[in-house]
Amino acid sequence: MKAIVAAVAALMFTAALGAQHVRTLESARLLRDLTPVSVRLMLGTGTLSVGASDAPYLYRSITRFGDSFTSPTSTWNAAQHTLTLAAGQKRGGPDQRTDDTPDDDGVQDWRVQLTRRAPLELTIDATAADATLDLTGLPLRRFALNTGAAAATVRFDAPNPESMSVFDANVGAGGLKLIGLGNAGASEARIQGDIGDLSLDLGGRWLRDMQILVSTAIGDVRITAPPSIGIELQSTGLLARESFDGPFAKSNGVWRSANFSTAAVKVRIVVKSMIGKIELVQR
Repeated sequence: MKAIVAAVAALMFTAALGAQHVRTLESARLLRDLTPVSVRLMLGTGTLSVGASDAPYLYRSITRFGDSFTSPTSTWNAAQHTLTLAAGQKRGGPDQRTDDTPDDDGVQDWRVQLTRRAPLELTIDATAADATLDLTGLPLRRFALNTGAAAATVRFDAPNPESMSVFDANVGAGGLKLIGLGNAGASEARIQGDIGDLSLDLGGRWLRDMQILVSTAIGDVRITAPPSIGIELQSTGLLARESFDGPFAKSNGVWRSANFSTAAVKVRIVVKSMIGKIELVQR
């Protein structure tokens, strides 16, 4: 069953000269129980920020958007326990902008807060939108990110309350900055890049081993890791250059940290890079 969630507040702002250029729509849904929920956020262009909330809501969404966009929508499927939030779409037809068109006519700024209480499987599709995703405190069992031309930052500043099966990121030219992957609690991470740099910080509280697969066409890959975990890295690529800073040794084409055999937690990394630099720092 599909149902549009009622807006808890909808505030319409009118710009100068009596013309409506920017609106702000706020919506939310009460958290009825602690059953796991599958959540998908969809945004074409604009900016997106995601965070956790202690409020008694499954989600709270605030969208500020100009006349160039349709209104955002929310769809709840009670039978499958799935939630789909979609930001506004660019209106079709020729561009009607003139010299008098306000600059904020084409703005779309979307802020989403998700519950800390119920386990989540979260998928984010941000085609050409800058995404700032603070996943700290969200009980994530699975996470997937798909981006296009814009940049994405994902951070875990505290351990994930749930065990995550897979961390997936498929990013485009904007690249990815990932902070605190150790706190994600994932057994596997798959990071696919296109044309753009990938920055992976493996800091955090490590409780189990992880397999990381990084694949990129053109772009640099920088990985920083704490000295407490054992690191194994194997790289393949056409013109990829390698740079290592730390107690690493290479054997049979595989780089290992000096503590790899004795470390309580081991992280095995495979990097497939066609053209770019692969940099690994452990200290």
